[in-house]
Amino acid sequence: MARDDTARDRSSDDSLLDRRSYLKMAGAAAATVGAAGVSANSAEAASYDTIKVPANTKKVIDVNGGETFENKLIDITADGAHVKLMTHGSGWTVRNVGVKGENNNMDGTYGTFYLRCTEDGEALAENIYMGDGAADRCGHAAVSDWANAGTVTIRNIHVQGWAADGMYMSHAGNHVKQTMGVTQVENAYLKNNNIENCRLGTPGSYIKDSVVHVESQDAVPSNESGQTNARGIWFKEQSGLKAINCDISVKGSHAVFASNEGEGTLENCRVEGPVTGPVEQVNVSGSPDVTPPASVPMSAEEAASGEIDSSSNTSSPANETTQSDGTSDSQGSLFELVAAEGHKNVKYEFTVEGSVRKRTSGDGPNSESSDSVTDNGDGTVTVSGVAGNGFGDAYYVDGAITSVNLDESVWTLRLDGSEVTPDDLTLPNKLVIDGSNRPRVAADYTFEVSGAARKSTELGSVQKNDSVSAGEITGSVFGGKDGYRFSGEVTGFSLDGAANVRVEDGS
Repeated sequence: MARDDTARDRSSDDSLLDRRSYLKMAGAAAATVGAAGVSANSAEAASYDTIKVPANTKKVIDVNGGETFENKLIDITADGAHVKLMTHGSGWTVRNVGVKGENNNMDGTYGTFYLRCTEDGEALAENIYMGDGAADRCGHAAVSDWANAGTVTIRNIHVQGWAADGMYMSHAGNHVKQTMGVTQVENAYLKNNNIENCRLGTPGSYIKDSVVHVESQDAVPSNESGQTNARGIWFKEQSGLKAINCDISVKGSHAVFASNEGEGTLENCRVEGPVTGPVEQVNVSGSPDVTPPASVPMSAEEAASGEIDSSSNTSSPANETTQSDGTSDSQGSLFELVAAEGHKNVKYEFTVEGSVRKRTSGDGPNSESSDSVTDNGDGTVTVSGVAGNGFGDAYYVDGAITSVNLDESVWTLRLDGSEVTPDDLTLPNKLVIDGSNRPRVAADYTFEVSGAARKSTELGSVQKNDSVSAGEITGSVFGGKDGYRFSGEVTGFSLDGAANVRVEDGS
């Protein structure tokens, strides 16, 4: 389903409630409850510790590998108080943390929260409030990923009014030979941050389901040099960067900017303001809704107490669990390759139009450091590895598998728990249901195909209420596109609502 999980129950334009309208209502309700000092999830809201930083003092907080730092309110309201949170290693979690007070410490031009992990590692930061901003000409960035070499997921974060940078997540792109980490930003509210609200620089990095808003250049504090250039999203240094299902409104500067060899893609976004540089646009429209996402904390206290319920997204990537049906709550589909007994050191290779991440923990096969994931610089990645004697490897795949090179007699392949063949994976045909021509009307659909089918993020937005089962495809579009790949022929078809349908035979 495109844009909205609640799009099925629409009967008229007057009764429509799109995704952003829903978030607006939920956000307003959260603000009302917060003002009364009671949470809608008060039974689950946690007590928190307050870390008060004295005047003219810099407090350094170290979060080491495997540690969890959560339910903290960091008070920097004293004049000249500053905090620097430093993460180390991998498997760490930073959760329910609010920074209270404007950062007016003028000493240094460095980050405030450093969210990074070591090579092949994974880490999580969620429910973070940094919305009180920084003073004019204060050089500290809010968030940085300096020296990130792993995969860091940052979600439900509020960054507003920072003078030097908002989310400065492309240091790894500057150091191609040393660090090539991936940053995944989800459900962010980024407003009036100078230089960039969110900057990405390594292949596979993305921002999704987020709001980026610059009211005007006059509303933004200047950096330490007195400059103001508040870009929205900046793709810099490398390709393979994405903004997915975001509302972006920027006045006086670039809404989306790609430069210094940076290239990116906008998918299913609403944008107001200039899009500059090598930026591919897929299903991009206007009229962004800049209401804060309902999952984002609107105060330091709300963040620290965990009042926003993100229970469906709170497990650390380093401790992912595989469900009984073989699927995972990680980004992408779980692809497993297991070599038969009696075969040593057998090789495999496959290519994905999208992104791939190794699975390094959990039950079943896990990838090793010797397995390689190589960005091809054209939006595809190639994965190669070796296994044998009943052992195998596993990856999270976000995109279409376009080629598989291995000995089928030796390998058992599973996608989200179901055994598949290379022909099943490299499905030749395409199906796109496009509702963008009627952005305020929902359309439900059902298709039946004689072969196999799967969702396709490169063809359209796909959400949890879209489904593929035993050759039957069902879902809804509401102001966007849904996309699938399939084999065989279309044997059944039902469409209730206004949408264009495109079928391409790739055989």
